[in-house]
Amino acid sequence: MKVRKILIVDDEPDIRLIGQVSLRDLGGWEVLLAASGEQALDLVASEHPDLILLDVMLPGMDGRAILAKLKADPAFQGIPVLFLTAKAAYDDTVD
Repeated sequence: MKVRKILIVDDEPDIRLIGQVSLRDLGGWEVLLAASGEQALDLVASEHPDLILLDVMLPGMDGRAILAKLKADPAFQGIPVLFLTAKAAYDDTVD
């Protein structure tokens, strides 16, 4: 599957910008940006990205809650999701 549209979900503007520039300008992909879980779910519903790069730690709805909502909806279950995090401890990983 060729990745054409990537959604980056992160509350840090600098992280979103670095991801956007790297993936769009160097990779040639269409990049969608969301700063919150609510924005992310709205964009997933309207844009149907091919891949989601999802921050684990977000204010309000965290990355795990967003993933649970995506996996609960048959329309979005097939979208690959990669977690992004600044956490490095083993206990912070997702099972």
